[in-house]
Amino acid sequence: MLNNSSIPRLSNQSIPVSQLPLTMREGQMFHGQIKQLFPGQMAEVQIGGQKLMAKLEVPMKAGDAYYFQVKSVTPELQIIVVSGPLQATEGQAKQMTNLIDSMQLPKSPEMVTVLNHFLKDRLPVSKDILLNAVELLKTVPPSLQNEAHDAIQKLVELKLPLNEFNFNSLLGVEKKEGLHDGLTALRNALLTDTGIPMQSKERILATVGDAGRIAVSAAEKALVSGAVLKLLDESIPREERFQVLQLLKSSGIMPASTTLANLQTIIDTTMAERVAGAGQIKDLIQNDPVLQQAYKLQLIGLLDEMEPNRSVETRSFQAGEQAGKIMRLVAEHIQSMPFFSDDEASAVLKLLLPDNARARIPELYRMMEQSSMPVAKELMQGAQTIVEQAIDGKVMKEAMQSLFKSLGFNYEAGLLSGNHDIAKTMDMLKPQLVALLHDSAVSPALRDAAETMVARMNGSLIQSGDTGVNQQIVMQLPLEFLGKRVDATIQWNGRKKADGKIDADFARILFYLELESIDKTVVDMQVQNRVVAITVFNENYQLREIGGLLQMKLKDGLESVDYRLSGVTFKQFEEEGNRETKRRNDKMSEQGGVDFRI
Repeated sequence: MLNNSSIPRLSNQSIPVSQLPLTMREGQMFHGQIKQLFPGQMAEVQIGGQKLMAKLEVPMKAGDAYYFQVKSVTPELQIIVVSGPLQATEGQAKQMTNLIDSMQLPKSPEMVTVLNHFLKDRLPVSKDILLNAVELLKTVPPSLQNEAHDAIQKLVELKLPLNEFNFNSLLGVEKKEGLHDGLTALRNALLTDTGIPMQSKERILATVGDAGRIAVSAAEKALVSGAVLKLLDESIPREERFQVLQLLKSSGIMPASTTLANLQTIIDTTMAERVAGAGQIKDLIQNDPVLQQAYKLQLIGLLDEMEPNRSVETRSFQAGEQAGKIMRLVAEHIQSMPFFSDDEASAVLKLLLPDNARARIPELYRMMEQSSMPVAKELMQGAQTIVEQAIDGKVMKEAMQSLFKSLGFNYEAGLLSGNHDIAKTMDMLKPQLVALLHDSAVSPALRDAAETMVARMNGSLIQSGDTGVNQQIVMQLPLEFLGKRVDATIQWNGRKKADGKIDADFARILFYLELESIDKTVVDMQVQNRVVAITVFNENYQLREIGGLLQMKLKDGLESVDYRLSGVTFKQFEEEGNRETKRRNDKMSEQGGVDFRI
């Protein structure tokens, strides 16, 4: 079990709390120092890095530090002393005991911990906030106390209610808990719920199923194209071709009447029907950007032989003569480029299969995945290899964008800006779950699963922040590649330029990954003036050797987008944990207990 304190983390705020504008409310308590006295019992009080004017209840001495509480904010800020004056020689434990007694708070270990946390960060708090925070802390195990404190602190900074819903929203992000388990629980609750209409249930299930399927979709296309190529290759043993044909027929890809003897006739007929029925197959190829780049001359050359001024019957017959060639070219093209956009894939697949067959491709994938036949295993392995070799930065970017959009994390922002199509918005998961929560017929189990998912999505948005110059973005994505689940939390901290655009020259990005093969992995990427330094944290020593083999590829990739790699370092979490513990201890001794943050 890894200690969470050993995992490198970015601060959960874009700028220090001491630099945020203070908003005082009645009942709030804070630590401050009297900087200067003025007539009428007015004084300049410093709270953290900020100063404000306040009216004192009783005379005090400049230079002394106290724990104050806000008595009123209008017509002027009035503060009263809760505890103090504080002496530098007075132990922290004694100060805390006096403060708890003064505020009439329960003397529990949780209260001491909470109070100490808020006072170290100079956060104005009230008695109610402290009591609520203690109750929330009691709901988490000791190993998550640091994450729980940060979640509570963020809620206080944002002036959000300290309730269980908001707390769990942020806690899931703080402890880098993935979304896969939440989606699985939601799927199971949907399947067993009998209260909601079947149409609504199927719609949500389809959205959950589609989330992150970009790699599976590519594998499906690679699989069907590989099967077609094997079926058309007469040099392959007849028995293998027969097994492939049976799988294609069972899944509905090929007509049930197809045999190896009449295969060419069936292909000729279906291709001829598409050419004759649409009358636009040449235009379809010309308008498809993928085929234009790869096989434009070859395919158009084949179709030019069909002399468009001849009769439909003649053109259909000649289209049939070329059908096998066209299918091979298209299948080979899919094998070479399995990651198409939805529009491109639709156009390419129209050339390979009839409309009714294309919808059956997922069924073929499922059947081959479960089949024990050697030819099925060979085709599945081939499809997966093709997809693995084709995965690159562009594919990962598109997968993440597609998933983020499908889940609908920030659909509210789109609605407010007027940029979202309402119909398309309701195809996203989050708005469907929000609508589901307003349905009184929903079972308690499904309501709980839906609330959990909505809360987790909100947590990422709450953690993200834009404070003008500085910006923080937090994303949690449940990625899936070829049956392997990847729970990813991405935390980006950077700044804006004078024109309001993101400054790509400076940033820090942390990737928190839960991977099936190598477990917990953190990648710390720091960019300074377009020079990139990367630290990979993982318990597996073999990563150092494997990673070394990939550094040149990474270096070339960064240079292709005008970045320079300064180096890649591999560490175990224990190394970082020991280093951070020493730094924190040093910092606390220097600054009287102020917590050190990366």
